[in-house]
This record gives sequence, structure tokens and C-alpha cells, in this order.
Amino acid sequence: MRVFDATWLMEGVARQMWHKAETSRRYTGIPNSQSAHLLHSLTAQHVLTGSLLILSFDEGMHSSGWWKNPDYERCWHLSLSFRDPIAWEPISKNVKATDLWLEAFYGQNRRFVWSESPYSPAGKSNDVWHYRVFCDPAWQPILPRKEVYSREFTEAGWLSFSDLQDEHSKALARLQPLPGEQ
Repeated sequence: MRVFDATWLMEGVARQMWHKAETSRRYTGIPNSQSAHLLHSLTAQHVLTGSLLILSFDEGMHSSGWWKNPDYERCWHLSLSFRDPIAWEPISKNVKATDLWLEAFYGQNRRFVWSESPYSPAGKSNDVWHYRVFCDPAWQPILPRKEVYSREFTEAGWLSFSDLQDEHSKALARLQPLPGEQ
């Protein structure tokens, strides 16, 4: 994790983090030691504002089965939470600082931002908000068509993560002998 001290302006932090995210591996959302290391390397704290930030380029959110709509395949993803600058304990979302961070990171592309409130237990306890800008295959910002779970643009034969798990379970069940067949 990088620490930006009180001499760093938000725009400079955003530029440094943007460069790091662009030149790093893409985050796939698959939990493993590589993704944990990647996220740690993309994390920063800004001492002056008490901000904890992660900027990643996420890819594979549709192809991995996470979201049904292929327009949500890739995004620039800013995770943002706040800490008391002295005790470094989590505090509630700072709306004014959030607006300034979104301007610093996304600039004119801010109009594309999709905001998501905390979801996981850890995210809720730390009040971590997520700000995504979805992109086309050339990493240009887009406004996705429809909702994440819309199948209107989903290719034939595509299976969600849940579908894949169900198929796997059925395949395993076919391999197991039925009671009395042993």
C-alpha cells in the first residue's frame, strides 16, 4: 500500500494511482493470492483526507459468469472509504471529499460513474463505496445497455457462475452411484 502524505494534492494522487492501475495486471475478481497481492499494490491512503483508495482495472466480470450483460465485462473501479486521520479507525463516507475524488479520478468521464454502496460485511463495517466506469474492449467509457442481469445481449450458451456450479453439481451427481447400486 502506498501512503500519500499531507503534501500530496488529490489530483496528483489520482494521476499516480491511475498510472499504477494502467500498468498493472487486470483484476478478475477471482479470490486468490495473486489478486490479493494485486489489490494491495493498488491500494493507497491519503493522509490529509483520511481516504483509503483502491483503483483497479477490472476485466472478466461477464465472461467469468459474474454479470449476465456483456456490457459490464470491464471497468475502471475506484473503491473509497474514509478513516479518522489520527486513529485511522473507519468513519462514515465524506460526501464532499468523495465528490472531489471522483472529479480527480474520472474528470469528464464522471458522468459515466456507476455508484454502489457497501455490500459485504467488511465493506459495511468500513463504509466502502464503489465507483465504476464501464468500458468497451478498447477501454473507452460506455453507458451499458440495460441492467447487469439483463440477458438481452448475452451470447447463446452463456452460463452464470451459479449455472456453472449447478452444472458441476449435476455432473458429480451422475458420477455417484444411487443407493442400492453399489
